[in-house]
Amino acid sequence: MKKLTPFILLAALFLVSGCLSDDDGGDKERPSAPLNLSASNITDTSVQLDWGAATDNVAVTGYRVYEEISGTFTNAGATTTTLTINDLAPDTAYKYSVTAWDNAGNESLRSNSVDVSTTIAPLDFLPTLSEMGVYAGALEDLVPAAGVQLYELNSALFTDYATKQRLIRFPEGQAMRYNNSDLFPSFPDNTLIAKTFYYNIDDQNTGLGKQIIETRIQLKVAGEWLVGNYIWNGDQTEATYRETGSEIPISYTDMNGDTQNVSYIIPSKTDCITCHSNSNTIVPIGPKLRSMNFVPSYTGMNQLEYFKANGLLDGLSSASDISVLPNWKDDVTYSLEERSRAYIDINCAHCHQPGGAVINFDLDFRYETAFDDTAIYPNRGEIEMRVQSVVPTYRMPQLGRTVVHDEAVAMLIDYIDSL
Repeated sequence: MKKLTPFILLAALFLVSGCLSDDDGGDKERPSAPLNLSASNITDTSVQLDWGAATDNVAVTGYRVYEEISGTFTNAGATTTTLTINDLAPDTAYKYSVTAWDNAGNESLRSNSVDVSTTIAPLDFLPTLSEMGVYAGALEDLVPAAGVQLYELNSALFTDYATKQRLIRFPEGQAMRYNNSDLFPSFPDNTLIAKTFYYNIDDQNTGLGKQIIETRIQLKVAGEWLVGNYIWNGDQTEATYRETGSEIPISYTDMNGDTQNVSYIIPSKTDCITCHSNSNTIVPIGPKLRSMNFVPSYTGMNQLEYFKANGLLDGLSSASDISVLPNWKDDVTYSLEERSRAYIDINCAHCHQPGGAVINFDLDFRYETAFDDTAIYPNRGEIEMRVQSVVPTYRMPQLGRTVVHDEAVAMLIDYIDSL
């Protein structure tokens, strides 16, 4: 066997060394990996990506931004270290990394990866009610869609004897939150509150159908509440968004078998803002925790406990921690004063309170306001006349009512006379 000469041995070692160091040599030829990739300004359809510049022996000629879940990529220029990715899908997960390229066609190793989830698309008033996703199936059946929750109030606003269906929908996986107040909880952005107004054709036989008039909707978008209204067509098959008010004749048979005729007033958007505005901020009126703290018709348990059990209310230990707004119709449980003050609260206090739309008389009709601070007593005569009036500029409330609420007015007169 021949011995290897020193020259051949050195050549062999050089070849082996070259093979072993090929990867290192490749790394030296390609650019360095971009550093510190981060994501910011995330919206429902876009995200901004930023990274540290790469270096190269020759010159970096561009960057490539990879979306690792879909396997797609976007090219960016050599001087770019920030890129906004648009046209993303709302409420969707993405994962990004970045590489650098040089003018020899070498690509760097990938940067760190960042996970991104786009936000839910902000709600908006679409042209028709069916597009809003409030109801499932035939619209006129008023069957709530999946994720839309029915709720009830123990004392409700009077609107010319109309029946109301109240619904609320939160973004998936979110809930309203108790914030140490018996009044309004905190509602997450993209909360939808809907209230549909209708009359039974015959209150004695509800199987004859309904006359559905309007569905009022509130949307919470970017921390602010928006108001809108959908007006139902005569066929009861669709409701269309509209900002102007109108008056329509309604005829129905009441529980006594008598025919009732109402000139029902559909409010304009300005009217809605008037009632829902406090200190120039639009707010809900109905869904206060104390107004929901009772056993409703749709479940055999306390409504707040039901919301808790179904992941719709967070932060509340027990419904017993919340006071109850009296049911003004319950003359067994509550006194005349409690019932009357509760009725005045839900029907009048949204305008007659600090920050409300009505600033004259210095009235504060909130249930929690001490009686001596309400100004009910010095204005008792005016109150008694206004609740019995149907004159548009004088009646109280002026919006949402064209007829006298006989049962409630009788109670209020008894209350005022007792003062």
